[in-house]
Amino acid sequence: MSPSLPSPTRILLPLVILLPILLAACGAPPLAGPTPAPTPITTPFAGVREDPQRLTLIQTDLPDGFRKLENTSLHEGHNAVLFMNPDAVTGKSDDPLLGVVDEITTYEDDADARDAFENDLLLTAEDIANKIKESDSAAPDSIEVQVYHPELKGADLLRSFKASYKLGDTLVNEYRYQFMVSNAIGNVIVTVRANEDSGESESGRAQADAIAQAQIDKLNEFRISPSQ
Repeated sequence: MSPSLPSPTRILLPLVILLPILLAACGAPPLAGPTPAPTPITTPFAGVREDPQRLTLIQTDLPDGFRKLENTSLHEGHNAVLFMNPDAVTGKSDDPLLGVVDEITTYEDDADARDAFENDLLLTAEDIANKIKESDSAAPDSIEVQVYHPELKGADLLRSFKASYKLGDTLVNEYRYQFMVSNAIGNVIVTVRANEDSGESESGRAQADAIAQAQIDKLNEFRISPSQ
């Protein structure tokens, strides 16, 4: 892989670190900013050839109640957005979905994306657990991570995990999806509050899967086949 290519990030802005401070941020107004103009396709190569700011999810792609809190681009081929459900975080709503991190990185071709997917991400449950432990917010003894097998379609490569941990007295489940669609890699993290009996929220898990599927579908919408 060419050394000039951007290296992937390791899941920007983990929600386990952000959730406590977001309680204070919920009163802030939503981020303002125009929708990026379409980037014209200037390359003959197949794949996902679009500005990553147009590839990540937008607020209307998510369930009601979400608000965009942050948008970050580290380089030309990268964009990450943070969404939060303020009423769910503060307990004003029974909605189990708390927040979403969505990150897209594009590469020159499929081979570079595959190399990054197989070597440069958080590859194991242990990697995920260690990343969560870096935060002082999650109770270390409560952290459990396991491989997760959602029924998602349209990804060339897919790797998913379910992490459970306590934030204070609240048990949350975090669904992490890593996927490759042609030359693009997506990282989606959805944080869901567990049921009152500490059981998994089936509706929350289903909505998390639907959010990840929406991002895969969006990448495929911009995917160019060699015949086009």
